[in-house]
Amino acid sequence: MRSVVKSVVIPLAIFMAVTAYGDGWEIRRDDLNPERPPVENGVVTVNAGDENLKFPRYLTELGIKAIRIRFTESGAERRKLSVVWSGGSQGPDKFAVSVDGLPAGVSRTADSQRTPYAWHRDDFAVKPAPGSEHVVEIKSLPEFTSAIEFAGIRMSAPEAEDYQPLCYGSIGSLEQYEKALGGKGAVVESAHLWVFAPHEYAAEAKALATFLEKAYAEMKAIYGMDTMFKFSVEHYPKGHERGWGGISGAGTIGYTTEALERFAELGTSDVRGFAGYTEEMSHGFKGYYKCGGTYEALGVAVQEDVVRRLVPATVADAFWLREHKQWDETHQAYLAAGRRNPDPEKYPWNVLYTRILNSLFLKLRTEYGDRMWTDFFAMIRQMDYPLHRAKDTERLGTYADIFSAVFGRDMREEFSSFGIDLDADPPWGWETYGK
Repeated sequence: MRSVVKSVVIPLAIFMAVTAYGDGWEIRRDDLNPERPPVENGVVTVNAGDENLKFPRYLTELGIKAIRIRFTESGAERRKLSVVWSGGSQGPDKFAVSVDGLPAGVSRTADSQRTPYAWHRDDFAVKPAPGSEHVVEIKSLPEFTSAIEFAGIRMSAPEAEDYQPLCYGSIGSLEQYEKALGGKGAVVESAHLWVFAPHEYAAEAKALATFLEKAYAEMKAIYGMDTMFKFSVEHYPKGHERGWGGISGAGTIGYTTEALERFAELGTSDVRGFAGYTEEMSHGFKGYYKCGGTYEALGVAVQEDVVRRLVPATVADAFWLREHKQWDETHQAYLAAGRRNPDPEKYPWNVLYTRILNSLFLKLRTEYGDRMWTDFFAMIRQMDYPLHRAKDTERLGTYADIFSAVFGRDMREEFSSFGIDLDADPPWGWETYGK
């Protein structure tokens, strides 16, 4: 029988969309509570302390010209207002902020036409007026008419850590998790992720959170960035609709309790004890670069580097060398069949192209060295995120172009000679859509 552990559980004090931060506050988007506040004369008004708050998600859309957030705070100390937002793909995008009628500044100018899937965080140094009743106003600017979408807004002390709201697809709170679970639950809140689990798994959840924070640090070093949102790692009984076995949205990872039991049993002595978690987190990181079109391959390739930083080489090799062999055998079978699927029953399309791409990525990684993925993502940033603008049938060619810049030679030719169709749209089969 499992022992009951209570000390690791840190329940949220306020409803899922509103969180207290000492002498500050946070409101955030919650896709499980999608109802929007009413619009009156182009203005949306909410109260930061309202337990039934409806999050003001949009600006310069649905007739919304301004968002007003009322809050109560004594004194007139300096604060930091942090806003996480995205443009509406018709950019450029920009908005203005004021507190108690005094201008606090304007956001960066984001070009959502070039990077339509990018999220941004802007921080504003503010000082509320004397008194206890205050208003933050976020207002559209006449010359910027593209829609803006918000995911989180926080008022905090100036020295607070960079704002990283919980991902908007999360179950959101211990209260909501227990409703979905149908029983007592636990949530471990760490710096970059929350882990939800049934109460009897609280100790395992704490151990997992500690390990995944280490994995997060290694991914941050490779991907060259923090995620904009905290991960929400959730566990449910087998058959529950939220235990889907993967990642959704901006960082919600849903698994059954069997995954947590496997981690408790194997820990880091066997990669199978944690590979599902680290693979999905890797997919979460790569999503900020819009690295689609490789199905599992790119996330898996980066995950190998992450795993090798977390466990001894003997443990990593026991898992990955077997994978390497399978990738190469699949690639050779594909070439032997005249660059066709040699056996669709044995190699479903997604399995075929994932293994072929992983075989290619491994070849490149072996040649370049252990900084390849770090330099790859740095090059994407330097090239201003070209995958944001690539059509589905252009993505593999775009990957080749990025690798060309990293390696200093034409990688389109090498991709093609490896058997990769640069005009393919791999998620729907290795089918050519030649121009």
